[in-house]
Amino acid sequence: MVSFKTVAAAGMVVIAVVAFVAGLYASPLVFPPKAPEDSIWTRVDETKKIVVGTEPGWPPYEFRNVTTNEIVGFEIDLIKMIASDLGLTAELRDMAFDTIIPSVQAKDIDLGVSGFSVTSGRLETIDFTMPHSITEGQVVMLQTRANALGITQLQSLKNLTDYGLKCGTQVGTTQQDELTEAAPGALQTYEDFPLALTDMKLGRIDAVYAETPITSNWILEAEQKGETPIVVVFSRPYFPVAFVANKDADIFVAKINGALAEIIASGRLDELRQKWKT
Repeated sequence: MVSFKTVAAAGMVVIAVVAFVAGLYASPLVFPPKAPEDSIWTRVDETKKIVVGTEPGWPPYEFRNVTTNEIVGFEIDLIKMIASDLGLTAELRDMAFDTIIPSVQAKDIDLGVSGFSVTSGRLETIDFTMPHSITEGQVVMLQTRANALGITQLQSLKNLTDYGLKCGTQVGTTQQDELTEAAPGALQTYEDFPLALTDMKLGRIDAVYAETPITSNWILEAEQKGETPIVVVFSRPYFPVAFVANKDADIFVAKINGALAEIIASGRLDELRQKWKT
């Protein structure tokens, strides 16, 4: 006659076996979970092109060639190089800056390429490729205006309010966010940076808050044209710059990162920097 203890022990063995088998099937090491779908990469791979949203008002990152009307620049060359290395082409779409991220989120475009700063806030809703640059945030003024106000160096953005200055920046940028918090009374927003720069030169505003290498390009261009010198009155370490992708585009981002890593290692990124003075 089988004892109760024997039956109980056998039952425990069965339970243990069932639990083990269930755990085995659930283990990602034995049966790895299916990789998530990446509709962005599927579309790119099928069409053999990357649809790129960009706002060509960020020289030398991206701007229009006045002779050919083509969008050119450092980031444009870089994304075309990445696309070529992946056996793809890059199709550029001229877009307002503040519409690029929503278009990436809606999957209307594949990638945002327009001097995008990598910030913790943006990372909550979008993904970034690996950075290609690190910049400085800079407030610039006409030398004549700075001299008239006795300004050589601002200690913080709050000083803009202390001096009663009007400071322009582009809508949808990290600079707008910073000025909204630190000096809301000084903030004047524009559809793009060139409009802000023009208003500064015309004396309609006192300063513009942007970042390198865009500010460096403005300073050099004013010098080359013999215009009133532009000077930096505030500077701070800024964010890394990368391309913007959809949160679901894991495979796509990995492909771009792989190509970019090869471009960096081969020295071709440095060649682009020298070409565009970034």
